[in-house]
Amino acid sequence: MKISDVAKQLGLTPKTIRFYEDQGLITPKRADSGSWFSKGKNRVFRQEDLSRLDFVKKARELDFSIKEIQSILEHYDQGPSCGCGARGKVDELLKRKLKEVRELQHGLKNLEERLLEIRSNNAAIASRFDNAPNEPHGEFLIADYILPLSDGESKND
Repeated sequence: MKISDVAKQLGLTPKTIRFYEDQGLITPKRADSGSWFSKGKNRVFRQEDLSRLDFVKKARELDFSIKEIQSILEHYDQGPSCGCGARGKVDELLKRKLKEVRELQHGLKNLEERLLEIRSNNAAIASRFDNAPNEPHGEFLIADYILPLSDGESKND
């Protein structure tokens, strides 16, 4: 199977497959060719290579780094033939990823609340000046949009 066929089958690009090969995540065999020009250049993808590429693709979709994937595959390769030697490593990395995601969610929730608060404060400032006949044009600093005036305070104070 040619690299373009493998790429199409797995939804990857040939360039990505070559990158994964350069990183040592897959090691497809090289075809022996009768031509001196193409000798050893053509990759021969075995089912094992396709399975590994599919695993790498799915792990990257879960935001695992290349180093994390290499670590999992090393445990897989060095463990028993059933492949179960990598389960503990995968579980460890999944646990760490879940913690990172939860921390990001918490941070995003705090950011969302802060942005909504600022937006509400800006609406209050705009409302206050919409009702003022002597609106001070051009006297606001950009920080005033993020740090609103407190009640009873005017820009001219």
